[in-house]
Amino acid sequence: MKRLVICGSPRAAGRSRALAEAVGETYARAGDAVNHVNLSDVRIAPCTGCERCAVSERTPGIDDLYCIIADDMMTVRELMNASDELTVVCPVYFSGAPSQFKAFLDRLQPYYYSSKWRAAKKRPAHLFVVGEGGDPHGFAPLVGEVRSALSVAGFRLDAVHDWVGRVEADGALAGSDRLREQPEALLAEGSAPASDYLFIEPDGIRPAGAFSACKASHTQAAACVSVRPLDDAAAQEADCG
Repeated sequence: MKRLVICGSPRAAGRSRALAEAVGETYARAGDAVNHVNLSDVRIAPCTGCERCAVSERTPGIDDLYCIIADDMMTVRELMNASDELTVVCPVYFSGAPSQFKAFLDRLQPYYYSSKWRAAKKRPAHLFVVGEGGDPHGFAPLVGEVRSALSVAGFRLDAVHDWVGRVEADGALAGSDRLREQPEALLAEGSAPASDYLFIEPDGIRPAGAFSACKASHTQAAACVSVRPLDDAAAQEADCG
């Protein structure tokens, strides 16, 4: 299997880079071909919203993923297109993505306008989230950004791996001794379906926990209605409204 591991940290050496390398080594040990892209080592400019990519597919002789910005994004796209599975390791900044990683996500816009990639079968993707810990607001926005951007590029976000607070500043991973004996356990640590962070209803996307809270609310309301006599509508409205 051809795998691509993208480290979304702006830091050349840090928690995310250490985890990305450990994940890549685990894949390679299983016999997979692994490529790495570290955003700290490449030059990816922000999207300017020029919408040149919107007409690329309809322009004879032009790559349907053509972008007017000439930088390293072309090489990264080639690696993505050739991979069977994608892994992203990214730090969480104020619940979302750091600016360098967000620039990468925004530069996936050409895929949005490509009928070829919209019709392509989605390949699996994994997100490993890294952080020092202590932010009470979580990282659901980061999951949403990654899920949305990767979906147009031919990937589906299958799993989110929560490594927040589990990587030391020097890159040491929690449970290092056990992981040395069972390196494949690294891929299961903190893993949960991406749907645990976001779910989709007909009227849009809701954050994690909203479904259970909504269901509990409806259950409580139904119970309240069931114990009221039918002719006591006023009292029912007062107690349940």
